[in-house]
Amino acid sequence: MRWRELPETLDPHARRLVRELRQLKDHSGLTLRMLQARTPFSGSSWERYLNGKALPPAAAVQALAALTGADAAPLLALHHAATQESGAATDRSPRDRVARPERDHGQERVHGVALTLVGSALLLSAVFSGWLIADRPQATGRPVGTATGVGSYRCAYARHGDLMLAGNSTTSSGLVALNSTGPDVAEVQCLLRRHHLSPGDVDGYFGRRTEAQVKTLQQQGHVMPDGIVGAQTWSLLRHVE
Repeated sequence: MRWRELPETLDPHARRLVRELRQLKDHSGLTLRMLQARTPFSGSSWERYLNGKALPPAAAVQALAALTGADAAPLLALHHAATQESGAATDRSPRDRVARPERDHGQERVHGVALTLVGSALLLSAVFSGWLIADRPQATGRPVGTATGVGSYRCAYARHGDLMLAGNSTTSSGLVALNSTGPDVAEVQCLLRRHHLSPGDVDGYFGRRTEAQVKTLQQQGHVMPDGIVGAQTWSLLRHVE
């Protein structure tokens, strides 16, 4: 699908979020009609979200991540940053409805409200859990939490052309942010160390300390210091000194 140019008034965080959502949709092969059938949001709502006309609600971001098997945490971090930056009210309208008897309309409204409440509860639970994990003491030097992808990783540096690899991941565009876990995070942590920064243990968990060191690297490289690792920050991390 050939996408329209995003509005120039869109703030950087929202722009990155929309681009990530577009990639998920394109790679999955989902159409707007399929998104309408599989989420509580209409095809016209998805068209607005994916063309930058309205900031998608967190529940829509979670729904698309779940459909495509993507990690929702980095996307929700971008969504939060975009909301804080612009103060924009998200388009929370449920699926556009065709004319039906009044009884069916009421059922649809109850169903839409229930889905919104469930999505909000899941989001609040994830944020609260992230705060608890981030606030745990790091003095033990052991991995934080027991989530999949968290453990002990090694840094095996190797130069590949103009890029530096650390032996855990080869991505140069995967989105990594607060509360992400896995090899991509371990790669970030190893590369931060190579830049003489201190993210703590190489454990595959993107906590507050890793986020702070990413922001430092971004400031040094004149990239917006949002603590989110995307293509620009990967370029800084993999730069061969």
